[in-house]
Amino acid sequence: MAQVTIYIDDDTLKKIERSARQHKDSISSWVKKRLSGSLAGDWPAGYFDLFGSLRDEGFARPQQPDPKADRGRAGL
Repeated sequence: MAQVTIYIDDDTLKKIERSARQHKDSISSWVKKRLSGSLAGDWPAGYFDLFGSLRDEGFARPQQPDPKADRGRAGL
């Protein structure tokens, strides 16, 4: 397995260490999971379940113009 060296500031390293500890992972495993997830291009779990889940009258589709009333371009 390849090894990679990165340079990060102390505050970021502390946050990574804290999160890795909370997830009971090594720093290497924690970083690998985050990078793999970022590079996969997958949608988060349940993302598509959100579609249409918001019920609010303020989000109604506005009145659409009548396409028959559209004027053609001059000279066409």
